[in-house]
Amino acid sequence: MRKIFCFLAFLIYFFGFSALAQEGGSATNRLGQTLRIGQKTGIHLMYSTATPFVLEIPGEVWAMGFASGSGKYDYSYSDYNSSTASTSTKSQSINFSLSELNFRFYIGNSFNIPFGYANYKISYPDWVYSGVTYDIDYSITQLNYGLGNEWTYDWGGYLGIDWYQGGTILSEEISVKHKSGTETSTTLAKAKETSTEIKPFSGTFIVTFGFGFGWGEGE
Repeated sequence: MRKIFCFLAFLIYFFGFSALAQEGGSATNRLGQTLRIGQKTGIHLMYSTATPFVLEIPGEVWAMGFASGSGKYDYSYSDYNSSTASTSTKSQSINFSLSELNFRFYIGNSFNIPFGYANYKISYPDWVYSGVTYDIDYSITQLNYGLGNEWTYDWGGYLGIDWYQGGTILSEEISVKHKSGTETSTTLAKAKETSTEIKPFSGTFIVTFGFGFGWGEGE
């Protein structure tokens, strides 16, 4: 998390000083771009882990983009094995992947309303509970929405900050595969519960940055 804050601070320092100077020209500069390539991160578990790449088709009033990425998150938890009456600490990796279709509606030069359709996949390989090992896969489709600002510069760069992004789950799918150990109704129920503990993904201070091609003042 500390690395994320340092990285975000660097981006604000790098882009921020010219933000006000470009406020009046961001809409015109967007109109002069045909394609953008960038990256997304922020205080958002999926984005900070998967750091997705972004492709966008910008416009003066609307923008459409696609984001895709993957990453891994590691954590530890305590596992009680009922057959041996002992508790041990387990290390677990969670694999994240995402694909998003996103839109932005600009109100003025930089203020915008982002929204889109996302598919998020989360997998727990070799997850252990009470001596029983499972592979757990969980995928959701989610509607994202938020509020943000985005500045586009004469030299082709752009910086967007979504101050808030919320989400609503539209559908979900759970797959639990038993790999080893003596399965019981309790271990199976716990495996299914683990995946559904994930709530809709949301976050704050989500930063998208990159470069646009074909920049220049629009006709």
